[in-house]
Amino acid sequence: MRQVEKHIIKEGHEWFDYCSEITTLSRQLYNTAQFTQRQGFFYGWGTQTLICLDTLFKQNENYKSLPAKVAQLVLKQNADGWIAYYKALSAYKVDSTKFTGRPKPPNYIDVKNLVKFNNQAISKREFSKGSVAPSMSPIRIPVKPGLRFEDLCEVRIIPKTGCYVIEVVYEIPQTSEFFCSLNPELNAAIDIGLDNLATIVFNDLAIQPIIVNGKPLKSANQFYNKQIARNRGFRSLGKGKSRRIASLVRNRNQFVDSYLHQSTKMIVDEFVSLGVTHVSIGKNEQWKTRLNLGKRTNQNFTQIPHAKFIEMLTYKLERVGITVKVTEESYTSKASFIDWDIIPTYQPNNKVKHVFSGRRVKRAWYISKTGLKIHADVNGALNIGRKSNPEGFDSFKSILRDKGCQVVHPRRITPLFKRVHAESRVA
Repeated sequence: MRQVEKHIIKEGHEWFDYCSEITTLSRQLYNTAQFTQRQGFFYGWGTQTLICLDTLFKQNENYKSLPAKVAQLVLKQNADGWIAYYKALSAYKVDSTKFTGRPKPPNYIDVKNLVKFNNQAISKREFSKGSVAPSMSPIRIPVKPGLRFEDLCEVRIIPKTGCYVIEVVYEIPQTSEFFCSLNPELNAAIDIGLDNLATIVFNDLAIQPIIVNGKPLKSANQFYNKQIARNRGFRSLGKGKSRRIASLVRNRNQFVDSYLHQSTKMIVDEFVSLGVTHVSIGKNEQWKTRLNLGKRTNQNFTQIPHAKFIEMLTYKLERVGITVKVTEESYTSKASFIDWDIIPTYQPNNKVKHVFSGRRVKRAWYISKTGLKIHADVNGALNIGRKSNPEGFDSFKSILRDKGCQVVHPRRITPLFKRVHAESRVA
């Protein structure tokens, strides 16, 4: 399993100018190769492989200005893009329903391009001295304790809005230290949302459901939108570069990443302490495409990176030995868990109207056929568990039949941020 160590380089940092220069050279080399590829594609000469590109551009000034391994990886990025295009085109001709449109040939890069230093372009001598040093660069990053040179995969310099991100990618061995604490009987299901970022239920009614608060993310995005609109109004025609806008974008992105990491860490710790073995997560394909939830809700929902949240949570759960299944969640919010409704799967061409026993009222409640109330997101999460993992959640059917609704109200948790207070100065 691979892990990434990130270092954010802001303007004014000693490495900022180097990152700006090398990413510019990378873009220029990529676009030079891309011109040759596109001309060959449109005029019917065919595109070039990595070996041909390397032979063609060895005397290029941008190629010579970069370390040889780095330049080859830039050309490999170009060649891989065309290979992926041809594969996507073949798949589109076989079944076009898997695509939103016909694949387009790779284009030029308008902004600065990322730079990769693989294991061969990193100094082994500097590594033995305790620093990760990419070839021909001033970058010196302290080696993580216990990291071997063989485990180091690559170093990436990625241009972002208002900063650069240096990523150190390394391989870590799979561990099984948590397997002994797992409970083979305990399963969980997660419903993803907006105000409630994640609603978590278990197939054991003695465990109270959990809601991860999503309002801080929503609030941060609303503040970001207002500030961006305000600062763009000061600029001529709303165009051009602005350090203030770049700073707002960077701060917002860093806040979102931090919040998602802290949220997923809290969920994983909770599952490990309880001994969960299987987790079902609801996610519909293209669920943010052509939304019709209203202007305000559309903006709030699309700006929260739910797919990134699911990806983070998945790899962290799998790292501790918990099985994760991401499944479609159609009709799970409309069906009644208390009445044990049958949950169909959405079919785009099927015009049959499905009728369910209960209904959702106000914002947070779902009322069953007999009038019993249950939290609406808890109802949806339990139905996701039923639909994705019927073996793990089928035990609820007899409980509901014999004892009635036993689901308690969920508890809400919010990731805690460490606040660093500046020391008071003596005048």
